Amino acid sequence: SANAESRYKSMTDKGEQALNEVNAHERECALRYQRIEERLAEGSAKFKHLEHLIYGVYALIAAAALPQFFMG
Repeated sequence: SANAESRYKSMTDKGEQALNEVNAHERECALRYQRIEERLAEGSAKFKHLEHLIYGVYALIAAAALPQFFMG
């Protein structure tokens, strides 16, 4: 019957629309997660740099303290 075919077409259209929306959502999320990963990598590099700076400060403190240690 024409009514059943119309309902089937309507359901099929709605299903395709929902699938398209899900696919678009997945693409958006993939881009977001990619950007999050990039930002985490950038942050990791910055922390490595800070870690090296801190080690340098430790070395300076130790170097400044050594003469006093040996001189009394």
